[in-house]
Amino acid sequence: MIKRLIFDVDGTLITGVNFIKPIEATLKRLNIYNESNVKSFLRAISTYEENYNNYNKKDYIKYFENSLGTELDDMFLNIFFEELRNCVPQDAKKLKETIEVLANKYELVLLTNYFKCSQLNRLNTMGIGHLFLECFGEELIKPNNDIYLKACGSYQPGECIMIGDDLYLDIEKAKENGINTIFVNSKSLKVDNIDLCVVNSVEDITYELIESIY
Repeated sequence: MIKRLIFDVDGTLITGVNFIKPIEATLKRLNIYNESNVKSFLRAISTYEENYNNYNKKDYIKYFENSLGTELDDMFLNIFFEELRNCVPQDAKKLKETIEVLANKYELVLLTNYFKCSQLNRLNTMGIGHLFLECFGEELIKPNNDIYLKACGSYQPGECIMIGDDLYLDIEKAKENGINTIFVNSKSLKVDNIDLCVVNSVEDITYELIESIY
């Protein structure tokens, strides 16, 4: 029997958002806005995980200092997290209804490579943050095997389902650790694996689909 659903966040629970606006707003508030810094900021976001296997403020700030060529402090992250808070879909009514239904039967947790406080702030803006019992992926990030097993909590991997939009991080690695999976094809990728359980969005996930996986 399935007991726990493990959700990725960006591209899975939060889709169709543009990170350019919160990045620009952050740089403007820090008085270091220009197009070059926007590009450097985006590059730093995409390459951070190539250099670190966790998210901690000291390393993150230092990495962005080097990328932007300027000194930063904790205020940098406070501002960025504040701007990210509203970087969510404008209409999440159907998603909220789906998550509320699933939370009535299963334990819901998050496995997302980013800072817990920021991701929960965004999900709280959508009205669903309180439905997730725990959030993993800050102290240790995907694809480290240990974090998948930790996200299972007290349950066996076979009693859990990893739900995400990244075929490697969320699907292949979860399967390697014995966790069932649902691939959220939010980017409309061509998927040839006929054995893969695929949905177009989290809103398509039902009790019946989950029970058919076990």
